Amino acid sequence: MASFDPQTFGFEDPPARPSTPPVRRGFLLVLFVLTLMASLVYGIPYVAERTGYAWEAGRSRAAVEALEKLDKAGVIKSSSALFRLATAAVAPAVVHVQNRRQGGRDPAIPGLPLGGGQQPFGRGFESVGLGSGVIIDKDNGYVVTNNHVIKDADQIIVRLSQGIDVPARLVGADPKTDLAVLKIKADVKVAAKWGDSDQLDIGDWVLAIGSPFALDRTVTAGIVSATQRNDLQINDYESFIQTDAAINPGNSGGPLIDLSGKIVGINTAIFTQGGGYEGIGLAIPSSMARRVVESLIKEGKVIRGYLGVRIQAVNPTLAKQFNLPDAHGSIVTEVQPGSPAELAGLQIGDIIVKLGDRELRDPASLRNETASLPVGIKVPLTFFREGTPKTVEVTIAELGSTPVLASLGFRIREVPPGEGGASEGRLIIDQVVAGSPAQRAGLRPGIRILAVGRTRVHTKAEYDAAVANFKPGEPVPLQIEGPEGQTAFVTVGGPAQR
Repeated sequence: MASFDPQTFGFEDPPARPSTPPVRRGFLLVLFVLTLMASLVYGIPYVAERTGYAWEAGRSRAAVEALEKLDKAGVIKSSSALFRLATAAVAPAVVHVQNRRQGGRDPAIPGLPLGGGQQPFGRGFESVGLGSGVIIDKDNGYVVTNNHVIKDADQIIVRLSQGIDVPARLVGADPKTDLAVLKIKADVKVAAKWGDSDQLDIGDWVLAIGSPFALDRTVTAGIVSATQRNDLQINDYESFIQTDAAINPGNSGGPLIDLSGKIVGINTAIFTQGGGYEGIGLAIPSSMARRVVESLIKEGKVIRGYLGVRIQAVNPTLAKQFNLPDAHGSIVTEVQPGSPAELAGLQIGDIIVKLGDRELRDPASLRNETASLPVGIKVPLTFFREGTPKTVEVTIAELGSTPVLASLGFRIREVPPGEGGASEGRLIIDQVVAGSPAQRAGLRPGIRILAVGRTRVHTKAEYDAAVANFKPGEPVPLQIEGPEGQTAFVTVGGPAQR
């Protein structure tokens, strides 16, 4: 039964406020927590996304406005004008080189080197190798290209920028750097100028001009990716400029130029797995190419400096053993008798680190620097001996070439230790004169010479010294090794082979 007991309230007092049941308070707390979690899960990412879109849109609008201002100021057109002007300055001097050979076809080998690939011509009686070149002297008609572009050519044809084909004469070639100089007789109006590759730095813009896949005067742009690449074992002397400017088969021999329109390199090779451009192109630097080209024009051959040492690279283990401050330099493993190095007092175990004013970090840099020095010049040479730095003065001699011997009819090439996995130097026949005593004795390019008589030979100096013991016209006994590893003794020259 409901209670009707009266309750006493004062006339001035408000009625008692009802209290919230505990269940309602818990519901409100759960609702607040869910709302907070929903905001964290959905709200913040949404706000961030919208903010990000707004920031990107604002950045894009700002970039558009900035570009419009630069365009009105002529900056963009000026930037493009640099590429156009550099191309216009050099492109008329770039030529297409054809290497025509009689008989047979020599298919191109993808990869390294490029540009000398053969294409069928006529009915198969002639093959054509395609490459590029650049005119460096319009008055005398001198054209620079790669040696592998014109190697073994029976006829060389140069196509000028006007589309005119003219015959070319080989002035000289240097297989050690893969350079060659041609001479043409034509009304040449434009010649490209040499630049200074020593001033190039990583990130600088460069342009490659040539005839990739026979597409004359194709221009591609990129940057210098690296300099002084000298450990690729492509050429005997190398200090390549690496670039990502597109270089393809047919670009070989063409110029690599800077934005001032000057030659800073001669394109020569690519790294590729498919045979085409994959972002790594190589060019012979102008500092090396110019010296070789000028020597070929003036002397008909390349005159190189000679020190007279065999060397190997320094590694961290050797640096520690020899008490060196770092793992840079070249350890002397042999000193040639009577050489400039011996006369200067160098000894086996010395570590050469500097020649003249050039720091030498590895054997390749020592070899390149020595070869570039004038014959007869006296330069300071710095080396470590038993952990102590020393400096002596050395007189650079001329590196003796290995010509095709008039009486024997073959030429040899020295392969340094380490190349091809060999632990010691090797002598390989790289040219045999047709009809010569060498050919009649069965010698062919690729055969290795192990010994002259009973004297083992590993270097050209050792070979020359051993051959000097034989009189002109006297038969020379050789121990040789064929490409398959078979060894044999042969006698070259003498009355029986005349």
